[in-house]
Amino acid sequence: MLNPYSLKTVKLWWMQFPLQLKLITKIRFFASFGAGGVIYLTSLIFNKIGLSATEIGLGFTLSAIIGTITRFITGNYLNKNKDIQNPLKISSLLSIFASLCLIISKDSTSYIIGQLFVGASAGIYWPTAEISVPLLCNPIKTSRAYALVRSSEALGIFLGVFTGSIFNSLIYFKANFINDILSMIIIILLIQRNRDIIFKALNSFEINNKKDELISNNKWHTNTKIIIASIILLTTCLALIQVTLPLDFVKGGIARASINKGITSYIISGQLILLFILQWPIGNWLSSKNKLFGLKFSIINFGISTFLLFISSYSLTYGIYIMLLAIIFCSIGTSSFLPTSSDIVFGIAPINRKGFALAILSQCFAIGYFIGPILSGSVLDFLGNASLIWLFISSICFLISIFLLNKKF
Repeated sequence: MLNPYSLKTVKLWWMQFPLQLKLITKIRFFASFGAGGVIYLTSLIFNKIGLSATEIGLGFTLSAIIGTITRFITGNYLNKNKDIQNPLKISSLLSIFASLCLIISKDSTSYIIGQLFVGASAGIYWPTAEISVPLLCNPIKTSRAYALVRSSEALGIFLGVFTGSIFNSLIYFKANFINDILSMIIIILLIQRNRDIIFKALNSFEINNKKDELISNNKWHTNTKIIIASIILLTTCLALIQVTLPLDFVKGGIARASINKGITSYIISGQLILLFILQWPIGNWLSSKNKLFGLKFSIINFGISTFLLFISSYSLTYGIYIMLLAIIFCSIGTSSFLPTSSDIVFGIAPINRKGFALAILSQCFAIGYFIGPILSGSVLDFLGNASLIWLFISSICFLISIFLLNKKF
């Protein structure tokens, strides 16, 4: 039985945020609910159909390439126009087309076409969703606002993967794509119903923005290059966790036994529950720290996580338990990286290049998906396990963390 006092506490906590920030939080929740099953379950679904790890990785890579084009187009559009409604609606429509293609796809060609629509949708959505937070969060600090929306995304992704896994098993093995279609329709309706709220908030930001332009030096931050390099590394880690880790579970390690797809889906769901539990407390904690602290903290946790995944491949008895421990560190790294990355990239850019900066952030995710899945898919097909992938990523994480050690924002 639910405790009414707990529900009241949650309601009071939710009411502290401005109406326009709650709106974008809802939009990002439904976007994540729909996309969660698409991101985490697509590789398993098409592996079941018979596509190789290389073909699956190629789909994600081509998706990243088409996303590159739409990201920079969207970033430049957002620099010139404080319009977030039309890009969000267009990305939702493209996501609907993507899911329809993936539902009917039975071979690599139709799978890749669907992934191209996924990439185009993501390229428009992410810069828009990221810049929406500082545009709509006033008077809440951007760091706390990003922690809030990332928490809603963590919940949305968990529920999307969990319900997608159940529906895929019990009803239809591509049901997660239907979840995505329904979620995109809800987003379009939310935007249509709240046009006035968004318009008023954007006008208010524009007035404050003109004041900030008078005192801005229009220069990028001195540590921009190392920050962007760190974000590319971390987004590559996320891509590998989302695409390669499920395949690593299924294929098994050098000594570690393989795990069936059903159990793998539930392990991934458990990881997302943990991410949801950790996202707000860690994100809120990091909002009081130096902006680079969260980036360093995230890289160290991913380094530990990927090193544990490397070790797990060689353990017959304890391999699965070491992998589960790695997932804990991975969740800590993810929950510290996601809100930090958005806030820090928004901060390093000059006032008149914020939209472009967030397009770069979104592009870092595309680069991560470009580098990670295609290379890891080839290694998995060639070696039959992912141990060398995890060792390589772990080494890079620890190396970059040394470079970041004495850097300040």
